[in-house]
Parts: sequence; structure tokens; C-alpha cells
Amino acid sequence: MTAARHTANQRLQSLEVLVGEWDMEASIDGQPMGQCTATFTWHDSRGFLIMRVDPPQAIAPEWRESSPFPIDAAIGLDDHSGAFAMLYADARGVCRIYRMSFENGHWEMRGQAGPGFHQRFEATIRGDGRLVTGRWDASSDGETWKPDFEVTYAKR
Repeated sequence: MTAARHTANQRLQSLEVLVGEWDMEASIDGQPMGQCTATFTWHDSRGFLIMRVDPPQAIAPEWRESSPFPIDAAIGLDDHSGAFAMLYADARGVCRIYRMSFENGHWEMRGQAGPGFHQRFEATIRGDGRLVTGRWDASSDGETWKPDFEVTYAKR
């Protein structure tokens, strides 16, 4: 029995720039907190982009106790609304859904991780698509945001 081929959705294919292995570094106010590898690959159907973030090669002592690594996620698209979503899961048993946008070199995710805990990620894909610089913010009300940590992805 042969697997059915899927037609690639053009809007979903805009994520192609993320495909590959990345050196990822998280920092707070310029202080490195963790370094690891993030890998983005297409699911066999090309209907989802799969992200895997491996446990860090280096992690700051203050981050060890609450380390989420490894992290797995699937990015998909609702072709009716044109909205992206990321399904996220990590080693702590945390599972979340983030609304996501990805266009014109700007990558954004937002989600409510529980009562009184909102998160957002904003990043820019730089130059030739080999560098992504971004920041995670946190909020208790979804309106007033405070920086959580910065993240940089450098394509291998």
C-alpha cells in the first residue's frame, strides 16, 4: 500500500526558512543561560513543521531546576483563517498551544499558560535567514509585559 501524497500548502511553506539545525542560546540581560540545538524538520505529510530542542550542552545553575528540555512542538496552519498554531510539549509535562504568525521576517507566538500567566515570543529573521533573534515576555494580565529571556538561533 502506497502512502498518499499531500499537496503542499503555500502559506505553510513560508516556514521553510526554519528547516535545519540551529545553535540556540538563551540569555537574560546578555548573560548566557543555556545553549542547545534546535532542529526543524517537515513531517512526512509536509502538513506540519516539527521542532525538537535537545537538552542543553550548557545551562546556568539557576535554570537547571526548571529546565524544560527536551522540547517538542508541531507547527501547523488553519487554511481557512490563515492562522498558524504551535502545539508545545516539554520534559516537565507542560503542554501548551500558541497562536503564531510568521511573515515578512517576523515570527510571533502568544498564549495563555494558565490563570495569570501569559507568554509571547517576538523574533526577527535576519539577513539571509541564518539568524533569528527574539525575546520571550511574560505577563499576569496579557497586557502589561515584562521581558523573560532573549533567544538567538544561528543556523548551522
